[in-house]
Amino acid sequence: LNSSYRVPFESFRVPFVDLQEATNNFDEKFHIGLGGFGKVYRGVLRDGTKVALKRYTPESNQGLQEFQTEIEILSFCSHPHLVSLIGYCDERNEMILVYDYMENGNLRSHLYGSDLPSMSWEQRLEICVGAARGLHYLHTSAVIHRDVKPINILLDENFVAKITDFGLSKKRTELDQTHLSTLVQGTLGYLDPEYFNRGQLTEK
Repeated sequence: LNSSYRVPFESFRVPFVDLQEATNNFDEKFHIGLGGFGKVYRGVLRDGTKVALKRYTPESNQGLQEFQTEIEILSFCSHPHLVSLIGYCDERNEMILVYDYMENGNLRSHLYGSDLPSMSWEQRLEICVGAARGLHYLHTSAVIHRDVKPINILLDENFVAKITDFGLSKKRTELDQTHLSTLVQGTLGYLDPEYFNRGQLTEK
């Protein structure tokens, strides 16, 4: 992060050596997934906190802008249905995001082609309602996510839904200035058709 950006978020910085220790130097045994930003690892901090780490990889289709957006949004947004950002690391040319670890992974893994036990309809409804509450909070906080999909809805140990992955999000202040998104972004199959066809991003 550049110096002007770093100041408000200094309290969220985590030393790289702490993350090396938490993951046994990013041992592949701790590797649990791969996303648009990079590899995802599980780990345990010195105080016993279980964490998930997203570590940028050069072949990723995301980068510094998404890294900064994620930190900025999650540093001021807090809600029971949003994943919690514990911190970030930008030492040694690294870009690493650190979150609370979600014991039950992402919603997609429970819905498609998995050996995991089937969820009850009551659980599914609670997850839908939880995700909707998280989105409502974001919209009332002037944030539009732009990439809501099952893999970006995580489930904690009690199957409480937590929205994650805010790298493509837009703040309403940006919309007030431009009215149009300069580039349609998101995942095909989950994009709002009106936004996809017109390129205009609104709260609706």
